[in-house]
Amino acid sequence: MIPLLLALAASVVLETDVPATMRDGVVLRADILRPDAGGRFPAILLRTPYGKAYEWRDSFAIRAARAGYVVVAQDVRGRYASDGVFRPYHQEGEDGYDTVEWVASLPYVNGKVGMAGLSYPGAVQWLAAIAKPPHLVTITPLMCFSNARHFFFNGGAWDLSWISWFYLNIAPDVRARSGLPGPRTDVEADELWEKHREEWLRFLPLSELPALRDVAPAYYDWLAHPEDGPYWDFANVEARYGEIEIPALNLSGWHDEGYGPAGAIRNYRGTRKNQSRLVLGPWRHGTPRLDRIREGELDFGMNAGLDHDALLLRWFDFYLKGERNGLDGEKPVSIFVMGENAWREEEDWPLARRVETPYYLRSGGKLWLEPPRNDERPDTYSYDPLDPVVDPHEGAQGPYDQSPLESREDVLVYQTEPLSKDVEVTGHIEVELFASSSAMDTDFVVRLLDVHPDGRAFNLMSPTVEVIRARYRDGEDKVALLEPGTVVPFRLNRLVTSNLFRAGHRIRIHVTSSLFPHFDRNPNTGEPIGKSSRTEVARQEIHHSAAHPSRIVLPVIPR
Repeated sequence: MIPLLLALAASVVLETDVPATMRDGVVLRADILRPDAGGRFPAILLRTPYGKAYEWRDSFAIRAARAGYVVVAQDVRGRYASDGVFRPYHQEGEDGYDTVEWVASLPYVNGKVGMAGLSYPGAVQWLAAIAKPPHLVTITPLMCFSNARHFFFNGGAWDLSWISWFYLNIAPDVRARSGLPGPRTDVEADELWEKHREEWLRFLPLSELPALRDVAPAYYDWLAHPEDGPYWDFANVEARYGEIEIPALNLSGWHDEGYGPAGAIRNYRGTRKNQSRLVLGPWRHGTPRLDRIREGELDFGMNAGLDHDALLLRWFDFYLKGERNGLDGEKPVSIFVMGENAWREEEDWPLARRVETPYYLRSGGKLWLEPPRNDERPDTYSYDPLDPVVDPHEGAQGPYDQSPLESREDVLVYQTEPLSKDVEVTGHIEVELFASSSAMDTDFVVRLLDVHPDGRAFNLMSPTVEVIRARYRDGEDKVALLEPGTVVPFRLNRLVTSNLFRAGHRIRIHVTSSLFPHFDRNPNTGEPIGKSSRTEVARQEIHHSAAHPSRIVLPVIPR
């Protein structure tokens, strides 16, 4: 496959397993695709834990090399062809610095280096930029985090996708390198994952999951540090924005993993002074393409696609080649408004013209602009961790009809009347939920949905930003267990989207206490996260009275 692709690009030369020695003597290896011509060229560096050979199956590397760039794809420390021990994210700052400077010193590189990559290969760019290698000119981190704590835990809940990430993406190479038993190829890992998926995701206690014990020590280490604090400094980009001096092209999608849009927005705002940019589309996690216009069950129209390769090359042409291509005359923020299915350029984020508009939960499942003015009886349900709300789409990303969940007694529904006119919601959404529980600790999930006239109700973002763990309601750096039966406010502030609710549609929210398998089930026992093997049923009360006016505040954009 790779030789065939490269044969189509006759103007480039591929070198494989080129060694680079890090400051501690460990050798990392890279493949280099470069123009088959004399002279010196700017370079684009990609650093990946997923196997550098995969980069040549992607069109960007070949297009970039044919456009006059030296493209370097390196296996990070401890992965595939590179030596050393893999400690996710811990080593990427120093190794990133050393690799950038090594690339700049290559005889066919002109000293200007940019970085590219998505997800883990996106995050390593930030860690390198913090280290400030002198020859790093710009980065293009796509769909990655801004703070490791909010990468692994969401509102205090553990992200269960880390089990599959380690088992499918990391463990096979670890076994192959170490001679450990178990699947050593992607195919073998996929087969066993499909066989045991439900068993492993439901395993309790999480900290004793046997499937990753010999191959993923980081899984257990991360899980053992559920509170925010100094432990997470190894990948806290937010705390070090002042040390970053180069521009970044930040990109994510409204249906990316929850850390994606939050990370892109925070990283853009933190480095706005460097002429950084922000692009937010309708996509799931993964590289945008011109023909990628359908996500989940919705078609976002012909304008939804994006030429990822052209976007990055134009950025690199400006910063690495000095081409005056008009990039500096454009607005810094590009957003895709779902529902309207159109792109829009903005001066900044969040939008200054937004109107923070509260919608109040009311009796009878109503969602009104008018707050309650008297005592309304709370709505109640029971949450059983052994019978959680299960995503009918098996945790798939993207917009899907959520209305089938409404037949469950542990899913409360509040909605507006059909809208008389279009309502655009673009920005950060805040929820203030007044609730009580019979448990010492539990979860609350508040989901924002767009209800179509045919009754289908579509989610607008990843559910991982729509949960809060009760013990962290006063801050994720400390534990504050509940006093059973006491009404307290829960504030969710990580929801973000851009959606036009069309006239005739309804704005709806779900309130529940689980959404398996997106995040771990709270056992309701109050025990440390990941340590409980027993569960309790929690009786939940959602209050919406004059004294306890539960509400969701939407950033409405005047039209």
